Amino acid sequence: MPSDTFRALRDSVLSKRPVLNELIQKRGQKSLYDYTKDYISVNLNPPIQQRQDELVGTFRKEVAKLLGDEVAQKAAKQLERYYYVSTADHHGPICHPFFINANLLLAAPYKEINDPDLQYVIVLACASISFRNSSFPRGLLFHNPADKKFEVERVAFFPASMRACPVFNWRAFVQEEIETIKRDISNKVKAKKMAPMVGTKINSLMDEVYLQPDVLACKTFSEQVTKTNYMLWQKFFGGAAQTPANLICLEQETLVMQLLLDYHLEQDTILNHVLFDVSYDPLMQQYFEGVMGAFSIKDHWGSYLFWAIPPGQKYRVQLWKQGNKLVTDDGSYQLELTPAALRVAMEQREIFPTTLLDFFVLSFYYGLKCVGGFNQINYLTDMKNAYIKMNVDRGNYRSIEVCARAQTKEMNDGFTLAFVAGSDQKTYAATGLDFILYGDTTTWPRLVETIKQISVEEAFNPLLPELYRVIYNEKDRQPELSAITDEQIMQLTGLDKKITPCAQVG
Repeated sequence: MPSDTFRALRDSVLSKRPVLNELIQKRGQKSLYDYTKDYISVNLNPPIQQRQDELVGTFRKEVAKLLGDEVAQKAAKQLERYYYVSTADHHGPICHPFFINANLLLAAPYKEINDPDLQYVIVLACASISFRNSSFPRGLLFHNPADKKFEVERVAFFPASMRACPVFNWRAFVQEEIETIKRDISNKVKAKKMAPMVGTKINSLMDEVYLQPDVLACKTFSEQVTKTNYMLWQKFFGGAAQTPANLICLEQETLVMQLLLDYHLEQDTILNHVLFDVSYDPLMQQYFEGVMGAFSIKDHWGSYLFWAIPPGQKYRVQLWKQGNKLVTDDGSYQLELTPAALRVAMEQREIFPTTLLDFFVLSFYYGLKCVGGFNQINYLTDMKNAYIKMNVDRGNYRSIEVCARAQTKEMNDGFTLAFVAGSDQKTYAATGLDFILYGDTTTWPRLVETIKQISVEEAFNPLLPELYRVIYNEKDRQPELSAITDEQIMQLTGLDKKITPCAQVG
């Protein structure tokens, strides 16, 4: 691949993502390790600190419900001192390379900081996605070296027929579904479509994590994900002298709804006005129309503040503001915008907040630093600027003061650093389960060393082909740029020489 073709790809991507371009220009030469240490620095001011107790207290209660009081107390103490989280993840099993890399990156500097209060990687994950999402939230991913190939194996908890359903409020998997997975794995081993060692370890994982009584007792899949990801993460580097901090992966929509229920339905806050004050409607439409992650009334995408899952339905549907109501397209579901009606709908989980409302609450009202993905750093910055303009129009100077301090340009998703070496002498982006299947006691130290050795720009470059496909419609893509692979980029930039695989197929 000629270097000028690579530069054309890079320029095409960064021209469409100005905040990402700014990050690469300003911090691209920093090592990933030094860059991630900057996450810990948070701009707190007195208004944020006055509101912080509400968020931290609600977070503690939600964690306690799923992971127990001891974990909740320690995690809340950490969040109070280190007021940042990752919002890069989709709420599903911690397997996809995007999310594995993002969370390992967060954990890397903890040992050097050496603070006993810094014990967890805290993730507020998005459950608004459907089960058809490319991150495969409905099951587990791992590489299977059968037949001298090294392909990604998918193990699903739920049938393909529910791929269009949202993760939010989906039912819990049951024992019979996990037992079916175990039988399927055993049959693949017998048919020599899976290595015996792989089959044994995956089935053991089913017993040790997914068939635990407290997991099967959960009411929703989201609750199961929080419990099982906590256990699963600890197994990635089990037995090693050096291991990363534990992982807490909590659904962001539930946390946001609880904050709204406890503090904003009846109190005189900016969030209360956004929900119920009709004088904000034209400002919402003026400043947020067409912003990625928000909504477009003109082009009919997104939803207005909430999505709905009406009683008896499985799929999320759009809501639009009509007078004093939120209404679906066909009018079959209508929700009066009053505190009492919103309370009932949220408690019955008929509605859940959009990405825009999530960040109104977490980032702009409570001032929480939300470290996220390559798209988030752009749309969250756009949302912040729009939110400030809206509040300038209303003269809400306290709200402007808090939001102005919100840090929106920190990225942890999209960096390439964790690889597994296949028996075919090629390297592959590691899934979480690959650490269990093919890792050893040196896996985590190798990862930390890689994070120290490569720069932000070097780790970002292999993402360019994926970003190009996300940003440009197929009709707008140039064939020469579409043909570039991440492997070619790693070879051209020399990254393939700097990265040592952290796991190896035997």
